[in-house]
Amino acid sequence: MSFKNIKSNTQAQKGFTIVELLIVVVVIAILAAITIVSYNGITNRANASSAAALAASVQKKAELYAADDGTSGYPLNLSALSTADTSKTYYLNIPGGAGLTAVDSTSGKKQVQYVSCGVNSSTTTTAPTTQSAMSASTVTGAIINYWDFNNNRITTTSTTPASITLGTISGTSGTKTIGCPTAA
Repeated sequence: MSFKNIKSNTQAQKGFTIVELLIVVVVIAILAAITIVSYNGITNRANASSAAALAASVQKKAELYAADDGTSGYPLNLSALSTADTSKTYYLNIPGGAGLTAVDSTSGKKQVQYVSCGVNSSTTTTAPTTQSAMSASTVTGAIINYWDFNNNRITTTSTTPASITLGTISGTSGTKTIGCPTAA
């Protein structure tokens, strides 16, 4: 092979132009953006499902607690469910510190807030302002708060968690007013 043949062979070969390379990079960037947006939606749906499942589990256990012959009404707090005898149907194994007083978007998929509602255990007819003003026998219902990732609850302007209500959470019981004080 002579030098002339080598030179003509190398000149005949062509590469990609800069425009062609830019088009490929733009197409890859668009596909990556679509994938990332889709992944965020999947993550939010999974987190919402996990949070709702935990709240539903707490709801079922609290209803079993209320239906048990050895208890009087709904539990005053989550520790009544988690410290119960493990053979009880209402025993709840609380994962990773569930039941804290704040439910937010960073920990919402594994935490619930249990707020008991009831009347003062004293002779006062006003609604209780703290949970310590109630006793286990004066709890008439509860609110279970959890973070809802699907319904725009993960924004800086909305911090209201989704809720499940149990029993009677407002009104009166006899002459006493029912209240739902948040845990201190």
